[in-house]
Amino acid sequence: MEGLQIAACVFSFISLLLLIIAMASNYWIINLNITHSGLWQICDAITCLSYGMEVRDYIHATRAFLFMGMIAGAVSFFGLCASFYHSHIGSVSIKPLAMSASFAAGVCSLIAMATFTGMYSQYIVLGRWYGWSFGLGWASFPLFLITGGLAWK
Repeated sequence: MEGLQIAACVFSFISLLLLIIAMASNYWIINLNITHSGLWQICDAITCLSYGMEVRDYIHATRAFLFMGMIAGAVSFFGLCASFYHSHIGSVSIKPLAMSASFAAGVCSLIAMATFTGMYSQYIVLGRWYGWSFGLGWASFPLFLITGGLAWK
C-alpha cells in the first residue's frame, strides 16, 4: 500500500512540474524556427514581447484552466505527501481530497489543452507547428489521471 502512495506522490510531482513548465514556457507554437510563442509572450531570436491587451479569448480560457489545474495539482501533491504523516486534517480525510484534486487537475488540463488545440488548429498554416511546451501540457493530463488512480487505492 505504501508503494502505491509513493508512486502517487512521484506521479503527482511530475505531472505538476510538467504543467508548470508548459505554462511558463514560450514554445507552444513555433513559426519556421524564426519566432515562437506561448501563452504569455511571442519571441523572435533576440527579444520577447508580452501579448498585452490583444489576446484572443481561447488563450485566456487556456490560461485559466491551466491555472486551476495547477492549483488542484498542488493540492493533490501536498495532500499526498501529507498523507504519509496524517490521515485527516480536522474532519477531512486527506487521501480522498488528494485523489479528487488530482482528477480535477486532469480534467482542467484536458479542457485547457483541448480548447487551445481546437481553436489554434484553425490558424495552423504551412511553416507553423506545435512546440514542446504544448506537448508537456498534453502529457500532464494523463499523468494527473494516473495519479488519481494510484491515490484511489
